[in-house]
Amino acid sequence: MAEGHAVHGMAARVRQLVGQTGRSSGPVTEVFDPAVVDGSAVAGAEAHGKHLLVHLGESRWSGHFHLGMHGRVSVRRHRRALGEDGLPRTDPPVPEGLAWRFLTGAFLLEVTRPTVCELLDAEGLAALHARLGPDPLRDDADPEVAVSRLHRSRRALGVLLLDQGVVSGIGNVYRAELLWRARIDPHSPGRAVPPEALQTLWQDAIDLMTVGLGAGWIVTDPGQLTDARDLLTRGEPVPRWPKRYAVYLRRGRPCPRCGETVRAERMGLQTAYWCPGCQVLHS
Repeated sequence: MAEGHAVHGMAARVRQLVGQTGRSSGPVTEVFDPAVVDGSAVAGAEAHGKHLLVHLGESRWSGHFHLGMHGRVSVRRHRRALGEDGLPRTDPPVPEGLAWRFLTGAFLLEVTRPTVCELLDAEGLAALHARLGPDPLRDDADPEVAVSRLHRSRRALGVLLLDQGVVSGIGNVYRAELLWRARIDPHSPGRAVPPEALQTLWQDAIDLMTVGLGAGWIVTDPGQLTDARDLLTRGEPVPRWPKRYAVYLRRGRPCPRCGETVRAERMGLQTAYWCPGCQVLHS
């Protein structure tokens, strides 16, 4: 499943279409009729956690997409001849699993196999934002709200970090690596972890996910983080180096910090990874 930084990257690519009018097509469902926004122009795109929102022109609609495990968003240059109405004349072949296509004279946007594909009006959009937790990559995220939601709960912190109603955008990789970096056992109840530690955790999430957004992939290794930040500061692309994680997918292997054997168990809907040697259990 795409983590939040990846969805923010998708939104940035969709924003290449801002101001362009296009043909809207795809399967009609109870919650999504592509004809409703046919001939609209893209007004903007944003991400909130793992949710992608495409705002369409002067219409009152926004496309809302959640990609789940297998969804994909593709944006590529695809010039087409325009008719008298200024819209592309022909459509390219339909890919398997197509949910929505928006074709302009310069770009082709396709969403395939999402778990959510719907049109939201202003009220629906506001309701979506209200039910999602603060997103470390959004400028409107309130760190006090994030820390408060984590600290007032009796649930395990490892569960809370994946609850998109508590905080948005953190997935299984970031959960494992953030908690290892913070030296916090994922079984620690949120209310048992000092607010100062949660504030540090939140700031680290911002830092790691910002690098991930710029690099286009999750970077958590200290050496790679330093190199990636240097490249991003210079405006240069970050290569896809071999992935190096401290605990994620490293069950049974030694912790790079203390040497204790990394453990793993099901926590929520996904497997949590942690080091029992150096990640403290707060209770």
